[in-house]
Amino acid sequence: MKWLPKISLLAAMTTALACAPVAFATGAHAATTRYEAESAPAMCDGVVASNHSGYSGNGFCDTVNAVGSAAQFTVSAPAAGTATLTVRYANGTTANRPADVSVNGTTVRSGLGFEGTGAWNTWATRSLTVQLNAGTTTVRLTATTAGGLGNIDHVEVATGGGGDGSPTDPNIRLVGRWDTRDSGAYVPGWAGAYLTTGFTGTTVKLRQRNTIDLYYSIDGRPDVYLQNVRGTVDLTPAPLAAGTHTLRVSYRVVAGSYRGDAVFQGLVLDPGARTVPAEPSRGTVEFVGDSITVGTTSSKNALTAYGWLVGEQLGLDHTQVAQGGACLVSTADGCVGLDRRFVKVSAADGAADHDFTRYRADVVVINLGTNDAGHGVSTTQFQSSYTELLRTVRARYPRAAILALETFRGRFVPQTQAAVRTLNDAGDRDVFFVDTDGWVPANGLTDAVHPNDAGHRAIAARLAPIVAAHLPPGPAPTSASTSSGTSGACGTAPDSPALDDAGCVLG
Repeated sequence: MKWLPKISLLAAMTTALACAPVAFATGAHAATTRYEAESAPAMCDGVVASNHSGYSGNGFCDTVNAVGSAAQFTVSAPAAGTATLTVRYANGTTANRPADVSVNGTTVRSGLGFEGTGAWNTWATRSLTVQLNAGTTTVRLTATTAGGLGNIDHVEVATGGGGDGSPTDPNIRLVGRWDTRDSGAYVPGWAGAYLTTGFTGTTVKLRQRNTIDLYYSIDGRPDVYLQNVRGTVDLTPAPLAAGTHTLRVSYRVVAGSYRGDAVFQGLVLDPGARTVPAEPSRGTVEFVGDSITVGTTSSKNALTAYGWLVGEQLGLDHTQVAQGGACLVSTADGCVGLDRRFVKVSAADGAADHDFTRYRADVVVINLGTNDAGHGVSTTQFQSSYTELLRTVRARYPRAAILALETFRGRFVPQTQAAVRTLNDAGDRDVFFVDTDGWVPANGLTDAVHPNDAGHRAIAARLAPIVAAHLPPGPAPTSASTSSGTSGACGTAPDSPALDDAGCVLG
């Protein structure tokens, strides 16, 4: 439980322990220093407590439950510049406990989310980039709601040792499936893979091996589309203001007649500039499917497909493990089957196995079955293969919710339901069939099969609340409602469980 009686900041200061901050190396030329919330000169507007396990040091700051309650740290840096500030906290409630973050009295982030972690002894981190003075800097977290702050364990400050922009740079987050066997050239394997990072300075360039079309966004602005670029590609023809910026790059899907060379060979930054870690996401959602999931016939392919839209709406890392023309079942006439290719880094013959330790999906959405009938797949074969795919996904993502969508054309629906029911009957209550009847509006198709932009937006509007309802505790969604909008979810709606002949049913 949170500590309730109000104690002044001055009184709380007397509980601080005279203990030096801990410095440790995090990589070549990098230094990270930990500052414990219970150690002077840190200040806690509350009490230093130790009644919940898992903290570092000798305790943690348990603030007053009130707007304006605070935890304050005095941190040091050898030179002025950018640093990554990471706050370790616990929040055993289900409510967000946001905080304004100030540096030397100036608010640098308003309402930084500190969402529920599931229990008071379950700790999580939130990171942001700040500018530090040479010498000492005061960093203060101030509660903006009546709940006060979560329990604050410590802050870590990483200075120096910024990334160099190479493909192996740990500050560059590769989202989705990437072939990283060549350290000088990383290749995205499926639709919807992208890279994201922060960087300092005023310019950024992209190293490309051969000609490719790509989308990029700087500082969250609308994506810019470049065609037939190669070599050193300038992404900032007009220099940016000096400071810290964010970058996201996504390559055009290499499929059909388009044969661009989607190979990332690194970034080029200003002299003395460096990369910094991108803001952590709330979690990861993975979409498995065919050309509909790829976004074929939509205006920007993967970027205007329902999967990308859902991920962006919920503030998640997202990827589309999808291939145009793909089937569930690998067939004798050559249909790419996700039953076998799901575990691969790409759909290409001979592709390497994907390293599932790179990330863990929190929700997996499967939309397969549209193409199988055209390749002679029987209902019996489809049901068996779907069941095995669900088992494969579960083995790779033990904690993920798995959502099996009814195909928008209504193909193999009983077999999809039966596969879900098989896993439910075996005790897996986190596998769900999603009824998609009526999701695609009359004006939402480009042809008889593929949604257009309006169709993908309509699908995303229906799917995003369902995905949100099955995420683990974390920062709140950026725009989607967290109301499930479902007819029930096994294990999540005890007042109206939706178990019927089809197993767990959503939609």
